[in-house]
Amino acid sequence: METLNAQTQDLKPYETSHAAIIHLSALSGYIGVPFGSILGPLITWLIWRKESPFVDENGKEALNFNLSLWLYQFLAVILGVIMFLTPIINIATSDNPDPITLLFSIPGLWLYLGGFGLISLYRLIMAIIAAVKAGDGEVFHYPLSIRFVK
Repeated sequence: METLNAQTQDLKPYETSHAAIIHLSALSGYIGVPFGSILGPLITWLIWRKESPFVDENGKEALNFNLSLWLYQFLAVILGVIMFLTPIINIATSDNPDPITLLFSIPGLWLYLGGFGLISLYRLIMAIIAAVKAGDGEVFHYPLSIRFVK
């Protein structure tokens, strides 16, 4: 598929603005909107997707990226909790507990905190970059994005 950008088509100012807003709408999760990182791009894309292929493509990119990050965060949290709790449960149920076993729970804690925190920071940075690119008339293809919506 040909990449949509300002050189291949004449974009109206509202198209680039709407595309940028779709990317920035993922940040609504940071202000307390439940599942805002997914609902923001989904709702704005559904409203504006028929305006132009440029807006539609940006909406799909934003939605795919945020769904991917949600999946990555979910997996990091689940794995982190399992890795954190397994050594603690082993100590609690053991007849002869070894306190050194607690050290094995530290990577799980880091995976839990890092998986949530670093992915959230990554979302913030990528959404801003994508919004700037969309404002310039380019479709930004997010790295590490799974194609859920084509």
